[in-house]
Amino acid sequence: MEPTVIERMQVSVSGKGTHTVVLANGFGTTKAVWTRILPWLEQRFRVVRFDWPIAPEHYDHLRYSRLEGYADDLIQVIGAVDAAPCTLIAHSMSGMIGMLAGKLIPHSFGRIIMINPSPRYIDDGPYTGGFSEDEVAGLIKSLDDNYMQWVENFAPVVVGSEPGHPDVAEFARGLVAMRPDVALSMAITIFRSDYRDQLGGYRVPTTIVQSTNDPAVPVQVGKYLQRQWPDSRLVVMDMEGHLPHLTQADRFLQVLEQTLWCAPSPPGTASRTA
Repeated sequence: MEPTVIERMQVSVSGKGTHTVVLANGFGTTKAVWTRILPWLEQRFRVVRFDWPIAPEHYDHLRYSRLEGYADDLIQVIGAVDAAPCTLIAHSMSGMIGMLAGKLIPHSFGRIIMINPSPRYIDDGPYTGGFSEDEVAGLIKSLDDNYMQWVENFAPVVVGSEPGHPDVAEFARGLVAMRPDVALSMAITIFRSDYRDQLGGYRVPTTIVQSTNDPAVPVQVGKYLQRQWPDSRLVVMDMEGHLPHLTQADRFLQVLEQTLWCAPSPPGTASRTA
């Protein structure tokens, strides 16, 4: 018997609110990455968490060669737990996954909060993605050559802390739990993706939360996305690293406190946290 989406994606539901918040992980993390903000959310909302299906028995290399496969998974989760209309909090790769799902089922989302999203990671003419073609090729080659060494080098840079820091260890645990061929496939899908041509027609109210010193996604990307979407707001967090919900949980909760009930700012405006 085929596993249900609840089983395949290890969906969990908690909290006591009437409105549902869905948490979507970024690359290399599991639903445990939300632990530090979970109690705050559970006091206010019904909270849905899940893991992307990275287990070898569930991972389909063809299906997940594009983010559309993940968007379909997200839509299935929302339907299975009767979450619509929900607020989606989406980290990294899940930002564009949320955008794709939001175009397909816009009425299922009241708001999407994207943490350091990117439609393209590679520089392209005037567009600044953060990486050159050669840098992405080198990243993928090093992952393929020696996965454990790649994790050891990659985790501190992405987290923005010294090796040995508990936050680095937490992020590395998620990476190590992945089979190397699955991690390679996901990395290729993410770092070689280009969804700039899909941004038009997206109308879900959106808040983009952007770290000032994110090694994977420069601030220019957040500004670029805000210019594309008429109903969007950019919040810049003055911090190191790609995972504010892990490394700066208290400050990230302040952003959520302001964001979950606010109207978007006019296009071209941004706010900055302390």
